[in-house]
Amino acid sequence: MKIKKYYLWLLFFFFIFGFTFSLIIWTVKSAQDTPVYEDRSFLSNYHSVDDKFNQMMSSNREFSKKYDVVFNINGNTIQGLDVEDIYLGQRSLEKSGKHKDFLNFGDKNSISVKITNKSSSNFVTDANVTLLLSRAIESNGDMELNSTKISNGAYIFHVNIPYKGYWNLNAKLVIGDSVGYFFIKTNTKK
Repeated sequence: MKIKKYYLWLLFFFFIFGFTFSLIIWTVKSAQDTPVYEDRSFLSNYHSVDDKFNQMMSSNREFSKKYDVVFNINGNTIQGLDVEDIYLGQRSLEKSGKHKDFLNFGDKNSISVKITNKSSSNFVTDANVTLLLSRAIESNGDMELNSTKISNGAYIFHVNIPYKGYWNLNAKLVIGDSVGYFFIKTNTKK
């Protein structure tokens, strides 16, 4: 008994269809099993940042007209509200990043923020300063810090970095109606 040619084609079609369908099922299943981490850059969800990015940068310019801001991260000083790293990929830190090796692995990290009023040259002591240290690839290590300790006009943060690798440092400074944003990409020293 000889198998007809169209039975072979039909068998081939069902094999291809079954294989393709199983790949679709596998893709959907693996996509569902992959964890999703929400980016909280600028201490907001990415939808809000995407919708209001131009307003946030305008707010930064207005904030910078009224106040001078100095960040000191383990002895590394940054003047102003730097957000240029938002345009860099995390790996480009190695080639063109200005903020390499600012953090130490462990609890030997000190971050201070000094805000000076430009019109009076006095330190601002009633600001709401919030920092967010987040890992570039997952949010299970995110640390949100609010400063209550002020020393010599600076808001002081002591941070324990539990993982080696790349980190994003975000800050949101609120003084009355003025809001300033800060964002850098850095890493722990090797």
